Amino acid sequence: MTPLENPSENPCFGCGPQHARGLRLRFAREGDSVVAEHAPREDEVGWPGLFHTGLHFTLLYEVSYWAALELGGKVMTSYGPVAFEQERLPRVGHATRATARIVATDPFTIEARTASPEGKPQGTLRTTWRPASRSRTEKAGIKLPEYLLAEMDP
Repeated sequence: MTPLENPSENPCFGCGPQHARGLRLRFAREGDSVVAEHAPREDEVGWPGLFHTGLHFTLLYEVSYWAALELGGKVMTSYGPVAFEQERLPRVGHATRATARIVATDPFTIEARTASPEGKPQGTLRTTWRPASRSRTEKAGIKLPEYLLAEMDP
């Protein structure tokens, strides 16, 4: 397993290493997949003792983004979740493992799955991606850090 580099200035709620209230997810490359582990905290609940559904989606989406970046080889933007399914929510205080991989190249599609430490399926998210461009980002008025802009297509 190879840890993926994530700049400390990354402001993201899901993966920003220093985000005050964020998930602070860390990612690693494992073969043809990207993985992350997260043990939901007490303040990340929806139903008592269960990870909040929106935060579960965030975990799946974040590992999908990092898979698109790492496995696709460039900064990408998602243009739509294709499907989000939950079989069971992760439990607070128990590790859950998120794994994402490419399942199609036209359109570029990532499938992410979460599972309990025992391997029981928890959720699935399928998303489609396209390369991000500096021109579209600037036109939208989005101010991105230089480390992301440098990796984008013009």
